[in-house]
Amino acid sequence: MKSVSERFLKDVSFDTKSDEFSETCPSTPKQKLLGAALVEEMLAMGIADAHMDADGYIYGSIPGNPNLPTIGLIAHMDTAPDCSGANVKAKIVPFNGGD
Repeated sequence: MKSVSERFLKDVSFDTKSDEFSETCPSTPKQKLLGAALVEEMLAMGIADAHMDADGYIYGSIPGNPNLPTIGLIAHMDTAPDCSGANVKAKIVPFNGGD
């Protein structure tokens, strides 16, 4: 299984630039490429009901303790149209404090 850092660096490499003039959901088809990869990761982690709907929304559930509160996590996968989402080469840089 990949580490969280490895998965993060792979996930941010997807070009998910949005189109502010689009009337579709998601605003660009390439955003569903990241969605499909996330569903595959979820399935590999054992989230059996992981799936993406026609609009690119991803769902999945993990059984928990019915005596504890239920939580939900939500995020968006697109990037602003103001800059390119292509060829992102993210890296993790150690931070030791300071300005």
